[in-house]
Amino acid sequence: MTRSTQAIIGILSGAVLVAVLVLGAIMGLSLTQPAQAQNTGVTGMRQVTVIGDGEVRGKPDTAHVQIGVETNAATTQEALDQNNAQVAAIIAKLTELGISEDDIQTTNFNIYAAYDNEGRQVTGYNVSNTVAVTIRDLEQTGTLLDQVIREGANRIYGISFSVDDPSTLLEQARGEAMDNARAKAEQLAQGSRASLGQVLVITENIGSPPPIMPQAGRANIAEDKANVPIQAGEQTFQVQVQVTFELR
Repeated sequence: MTRSTQAIIGILSGAVLVAVLVLGAIMGLSLTQPAQAQNTGVTGMRQVTVIGDGEVRGKPDTAHVQIGVETNAATTQEALDQNNAQVAAIIAKLTELGISEDDIQTTNFNIYAAYDNEGRQVTGYNVSNTVAVTIRDLEQTGTLLDQVIREGANRIYGISFSVDDPSTLLEQARGEAMDNARAKAEQLAQGSRASLGQVLVITENIGSPPPIMPQAGRANIAEDKANVPIQAGEQTFQVQVQVTFELR
């Protein structure tokens, strides 16, 4: 082996050794340096962080329903004419029952061909038109559904209920959540032989379950004169707060 070859090998060996030492130092730092916890209060101050929950129930005052008409005929024009007439009659009835135009909104309109069992021959055409209706007088809901069915609605795509202005209920839930958080923090403070000081941080999360949704389905025109029975039930509103208190 020549001297030049030996020199090159020596240089490479030294470089590898330096790289190993540097890598080891970096790994050592990463293993020995502790991870920093997320700061939720004031640095250097004794503190306790708790989650408070508040929940209240309220009766819905608003209903939302999808009302639709589907017609079929030999031609698109015939199906469209029939559909337009029935939808116009339904909207007129809704207006007659006191529903504002702002609470009636078209949400879906389709025209499509119908085929035979083999899927080759066109047998006619279907037209569907759906409007979303907001009902602000819940006592009227059963009568309204009965009336629009009699006017030609043959699709009811479900009904949901909500509280139009939940601010008062959320205020109550928020107060319960703060009381719950303070009670938890006081228990923890007593356990650690300390007392609570001032509130340092508050984070709020607001939520409620999905609107009450009875099963959707197809409406059938009934011979019975009785109104459609409707039960609005109750809704739950939840508030969750994360609160950090000073410990003294």
